[in-house]
Amino acid sequence: MTKSNNNNDKFIITNIKASFDGTILKKVDVRKNLFSHVTISRNNKADTLIFIGDYSDSVNIGDRIIKHKDSPFFYAVSNGKSSRKYIFELIPEPIFNNDKFPKAWKDSCKRNWKEAIIHE
Repeated sequence: MTKSNNNNDKFIITNIKASFDGTILKKVDVRKNLFSHVTISRNNKADTLIFIGDYSDSVNIGDRIIKHKDSPFFYAVSNGKSSRKYIFELIPEPIFNNDKFPKAWKDSCKRNWKEAIIHE
């Protein structure tokens, strides 16, 4: 999680260890006409900017967006519809194969996170 440049209480969440649950308020183009972030309201507070990359076109204002701690995925839920699963953080194979990569995560990668590993 990184503090935004404008010195207020907004945060940009880009880390796999982070968790969040909120409603999408708007799509944000941090570069002109390149929408790669969304602002969400958490606990009735519009305070969080989330990096969602190329998935910006797949989510809508008003969708609930959920990311669990230590997971490479996030979920978008529209009113009355099933949740949609997206990759929040891709894990390059050299990092996955590194001895310092958490064992619990390696086990989860083998079972549940297969699509989050980039094979180079």
